[in-house]
Amino acid sequence: MSSRRGRGENGRRPSRATVIVALVLALIVVGSAVAVAYLTPLMSVRNVDVVGAKVVDQTEILRVAQAPTGTPLLQVDTAAIASRIAVLPAIEEVTVEREYPSTLAIDVTERVPVAIVEQDGKVAVMDRLGVTYQSFPDRKSLPSTFAGLPTLVTDHPGPKDPTTTAVLKVAQALPQWLHDRTASIEASSPVDITLVLDSERRAVWGDSSQNDEKAESLRQILRLKGDEFNVSSPDYPAVK
Repeated sequence: MSSRRGRGENGRRPSRATVIVALVLALIVVGSAVAVAYLTPLMSVRNVDVVGAKVVDQTEILRVAQAPTGTPLLQVDTAAIASRIAVLPAIEEVTVEREYPSTLAIDVTERVPVAIVEQDGKVAVMDRLGVTYQSFPDRKSLPSTFAGLPTLVTDHPGPKDPTTTAVLKVAQALPQWLHDRTASIEASSPVDITLVLDSERRAVWGDSSQNDEKAESLRQILRLKGDEFNVSSPDYPAVK
């Protein structure tokens, strides 16, 4: 058996000229493929698919996107399209990708409404990140989609406020029975959270930890008479 490697069946190495010719041919093939994709309509935009839109109208997304149908996919500025869609208030995140041979795929993540905030004489809807993205003149003007949200009451509501973050965490963790009975959530700090129930009774919650345990503890003691129910230590609840 021969120990020589890298030779053809006839035992000769490919000549330098042969290698150069092969490389040139490969470059021509690749260049032609790129030219076809970039310059010809063979891989142009024919379809625009939108996924993830449940509340936001797909027609509105497509209108704002201004996707250039008929343009070769490689010439489409997907970042620009995403930026235009991101302007829609109810959109939290959007990605736009090319799907060959002829589709633009738009994937949107809608904002999740968590609470209502009263600011500047108006009522605003706040999402899970602490961003307010829709406002209305008053509570009576709220669509039914937002009517059941609790009011968030903090000194500085917003996405960079630790107290707001803690309150939103609690609001999202409430079981449905308690969420439906919570009119507002007040907090002066991340460890001083209180639920104001629709019966005007108050549930002292403390911080945003052990939410499941606190909710269950509150469910057990709400049958007792009292105006204030302290479940900040769920194993040792108190009633006043």
